[in-house]
Amino acid sequence: MSIKERLAKKTGDLSIATNFQSSSDHPDSQSGEVRQPKTGPGQMLAFRTHMQENNQRVQELQDQLKEFDGVVPVKLLDPKLIHPSKWANRHDTSFLNSEFALLKAEIEVSGVNVQPIRVRPHKSLPDNFEIIFGHRRHRACLELGISVSAIVEDVDDRVLFASMDRENRLREDLSPYEQGDMYRRALDDGLYPSLRQLAADLNVDPGNVSKAISIARLPKDVLLAFDSPIHIQYRWGQELTLAMQKDPDTVLARAQAIRLSSNKLPPSVVFDQLLAKSKPVKLLVREFKLAGKLVGKITKKTDGSVNLDMKAGVFDEIQFSAFIQQVENMIQSTTNIL
Repeated sequence: MSIKERLAKKTGDLSIATNFQSSSDHPDSQSGEVRQPKTGPGQMLAFRTHMQENNQRVQELQDQLKEFDGVVPVKLLDPKLIHPSKWANRHDTSFLNSEFALLKAEIEVSGVNVQPIRVRPHKSLPDNFEIIFGHRRHRACLELGISVSAIVEDVDDRVLFASMDRENRLREDLSPYEQGDMYRRALDDGLYPSLRQLAADLNVDPGNVSKAISIARLPKDVLLAFDSPIHIQYRWGQELTLAMQKDPDTVLARAQAIRLSSNKLPPSVVFDQLLAKSKPVKLLVREFKLAGKLVGKITKKTDGSVNLDMKAGVFDEIQFSAFIQQVENMIQSTTNIL
């Protein structure tokens, strides 16, 4: 073997290693793979570079997360999996008024409730939820058959109750009866040991709490005398409670009479009649029929006032003129109208 051949054999491994090190950080021109360094210094250098890149990426992610500090994720939930709170304070008639119809129409146009409701995981139904607040928005989505935009929070009973109360008072659309019924059930369930403790924890006036609860604790017959208990005003609660304490049988008899009457009375008239502040309004009605169909009626109240209600087409121009003339003649012959 020549000297040149022996020298090539001895230096062959060294040249291969040198070529590998010089190209280890670059992709192979044919395979596209990155060659890993085999020497200790090369591996340490590659590891250090890798760690620097990871640290930089971690810092970038941490900076991005800071933008979401305090943000609670909003989820779209099936309304059938969401249930009213045990302290739900909306009376059924609250879902029959024009305000609820408008809310429902707005949600239908938007395709979702823009303002999310708040819920918590249901204590006894897995994968179900209990409303913290937002009962009307949930009801609207349920009736429309669309998903509910909701924020899920795991809170205890007192936090749920306080959150519901605060949200309702900020919206200022809860009636005295609904507010009082909510407070009444919280006390009856032992959520608070006393009315004063409830008022203190919720930061509300104990006097207003007492007035609201007095309405909610009225007998069922008295509440049913009104077209809806949500029409009962704060100032009426204590007067009705005092009347029940003095003469419950008389007040209940009046309430039953109002309920059995076919007349739909305004809330203020119902209140006055329960306390005998005004005489019951009785109606004397004469109906007029043509071919078995009602075409009009005259209504005379006990106070002497008369209302005439006739359908279109009953009088032609000549008949109407004659009718007006007769009414004028009767008025002229009346001496006790003034």
